[in-house]
Amino acid sequence: MKFGERLTGKIERFDQKGCGAFTFSMPNPQDGTREVVVPFTAPGDEIEATFVRREQKKWMAKLDRITTPSSLRVIPPCPFAGICGGCLWQHVKKEAQRESKSKMINEAFAEAGHNERIKNTLPCPDPFYYRNRMDYVWGWNGELGLKAYGAWNRYLDLTNCLLLDQETPAILALARTLSADLRLVPWDAKKQSGDLRYFVIRLGKNTSERMITLVVHDANRFSESMRQELVKRFAPHCTTLYLGENPSITDLSLSKNLFRLHGNEFLTEEVNGLRYLIHPNSFFQTNTKMAAQLQTTVLSFLGDLHQTRLLDLYCGLGFFGIAAAHEGATIFGYELDAEAISLAKKNAALNGVDRQTEFASGPAESLVWSEWNPDTVILDPPRAGLHPRVIKRLLEQKPRTMVYVSCNYHSFVKELALFKTAYQLEQMIALDLFPQTPHVELVSKLVLRA
Repeated sequence: MKFGERLTGKIERFDQKGCGAFTFSMPNPQDGTREVVVPFTAPGDEIEATFVRREQKKWMAKLDRITTPSSLRVIPPCPFAGICGGCLWQHVKKEAQRESKSKMINEAFAEAGHNERIKNTLPCPDPFYYRNRMDYVWGWNGELGLKAYGAWNRYLDLTNCLLLDQETPAILALARTLSADLRLVPWDAKKQSGDLRYFVIRLGKNTSERMITLVVHDANRFSESMRQELVKRFAPHCTTLYLGENPSITDLSLSKNLFRLHGNEFLTEEVNGLRYLIHPNSFFQTNTKMAAQLQTTVLSFLGDLHQTRLLDLYCGLGFFGIAAAHEGATIFGYELDAEAISLAKKNAALNGVDRQTEFASGPAESLVWSEWNPDTVILDPPRAGLHPRVIKRLLEQKPRTMVYVSCNYHSFVKELALFKTAYQLEQMIALDLFPQTPHVELVSKLVLRA
C-alpha cells in the first residue's frame, strides 16, 4: 500500500486509542490481513479512506467519505469536529460513548488475562462545557485554538469551542488581535522564534472565577504599557490575569516565570463543600462536576477513615487527601511538584484540616516509608503509571488497602498482575470525566490478601 491509495471497508471496532478500525484482506491471500485505523469513524460506518502511513504494523488512513453511517452516529454540533484534536468522539452518541469505554476497559482486562470486569461507566451530566481548563495554542499564521488531530504543526483557528464555557469564543477573539495591535509575532515551532505561545483559561465552575494566563516566549518583550494594555483588555473577563514565560523551545503551556497583572494570586474552586486554591501551573481534575463524583467514589472505597494513617501518593494540591482528612484520617501527602505541595498546605489550612495533614515533595520512588508507615494508600499517578520501585515498595510494605485512581487503564492493567501476588481487586468503577473523547477515569480498590 502506497501513500494516497484508496481504501474501502466497514468499521468493526474502536482501537485502544478510540479510533475506528477494520481488518483489510490483502489482494494476495498469502499476504494475510492488515488492521486499518481511521480516526473520526464509529463501528458500523462503511467508509472510503486514503492511506497516509504505517504505524506500529497498522495502516493509518484519512476518512474521505462515509457511504453508510453507523447507527452509533450523531451530527456533531461543533463545526470543527472531525479535524480538531480536542474531541475525537463528538460524532458518537453519548450512550454509545460510555458503552464503548466500558467495552474497551473490559477488553484490556481480558487481553491481559484478568477476570475482573466493570459493569458500566458512570455518566457525566454535562457532555459539553464540562471542562474547567483549556490550553489554546497560537499557530505561526496567527491561528488561536487547538492543533488538528494527529498533527504537531497544523493549527485550527477556533471561532467556537464547546468544551469550556460559552464566553470563551469572545475571549479568544479578543486575544487574536494582540498580534496586530501590539506588534507581537505568534510562536513558530519550526523556526523556534516568536512571542505568543499559549492562551490558558481556567474556570472555577462553582465559584464563578476565571484565570487567564498569556504564555509568551520572553516576558521582557512586554513593556509596562503593553502589560497595562493586557489588563485593560482582559481584566473585565477574569478574576486573575497572568503573563507567563516559557523561554525554552519545548512545546508546553507551563510557565517557568509568572507575572501577576491583575486580580487574585490563585483561582479558587469548590468541590463537595471543600475549597481549593489553584496556581496557574497546578494540576486539577479538568471536569469539576465529575471530580466531585470521583472524590466521593475514592472516599467510599476507603471506608471508615477514623484512626486511619493514609498516604496520599502523587497528592498534587491535596484534592483527595484533604477530603479524607475531613472524614477523620491522618494524612501524609507526597508529590514531586514542590509548588503543588506548598498549595496543599494552604488548602489544608483553608479547610481546617492542617493539624491532620503533613505534606512533602520528592520523587514517589524515593519516599522513605519507615517515617510514615501507612495502613492505607491513595495512588493517583500520571498516565505512564507507577514507577517500578514504587510498585516494589508497595508490595514490600503491604498496606492493607490501596485505592488506585488511573487516567490510563492500560497502565493499571499491566501493573495489576504484580499487585495480584499480594492483593485482591475488590471494587472497580469507571467514571466518564472526558465526554467526546475515548478517555476515562478508572478507580480500583485493592485489599491485602489474608
